[in-house]
This record gives sequence, C-alpha cells and structure tokens, in this order.
Amino acid sequence: MSDTASSTSPRHDLLVAIGYGAAIWVVATALILTLGPALVPEEGSRAGVLVILVFAALAFGLAVLASLLYRRTRIDSIESRLRFGTGIAATGLLLDAVVYGVATGRYPLLADSQQGPIAFFLVLAYGALLVAPHAAGRARG
Repeated sequence: MSDTASSTSPRHDLLVAIGYGAAIWVVATALILTLGPALVPEEGSRAGVLVILVFAALAFGLAVLASLLYRRTRIDSIESRLRFGTGIAATGLLLDAVVYGVATGRYPLLADSQQGPIAFFLVLAYGALLVAPHAAGRARG
C-alpha cells in the first residue's frame, strides 16, 4: 500500500473504473466487429455454446487482469472491488445499449443467425466482469 492508495477518492476510483470499462469495451467491440462475422457461431449450434464460453472466459481473464492493475495503487476492499466491477460492467452495458440503439436493435455486421449467440455472449461477459474483481485475490478489509 502506498500513500496514493489511501488518498484516492471513491469518485476518482469510479472514474478510473469507467476508463477501464471503456477500454475493455473498445477492445471487445473491435474484435466482435472485425472477427465476429467469422467467429460468432450461429443459433442452435451446440459447439457454438462452447465457443461463447471460451470468449466469456477471455473476457473474465481480461477483467481479472484489469482489476489487478486497478488495485495496484489502491487499498483492496470489498467496496473497491464492487466499485470496479460495477464500473466496468455498467460502462460496457451503456455503450452496447448505444450500439444496439444506433443499429436499430441488431448487433452490427452480424447475420440474423448470430444475433442470439452474441446476446448470450454479452450477458455472460458482463456477468463475468462483475465477478472478476472478486476472483482476483483476497480483500484485506
């Protein structure tokens, strides 16, 4: 723990978490828009469920890494983990809502048969983002 860890405000920590959330969203959205048409499985594919689970595990891993980076200069606590998890997940959810709104309720560049699987991935990934900070190690308070 450093002096920086004890002097950050909850508002500043939330803004930093939102920044991490935006960065994760940009990376994930760029991958979905560039590789999604080839990688997102079609509806009804049992093997596709495994593909989506792998993608969600990658999102979880990225969120754990981001959480560890975030906590390097902060006191680790349940409160800070909740702030980070909700900050990154809410940021992505809000940005995806904008994408869906602009694209009239469809994820851009994906076929009709890929809309259900991408929605499954997004729900699973945002749940993983909420849980990831708690899986990144033990809190000290």
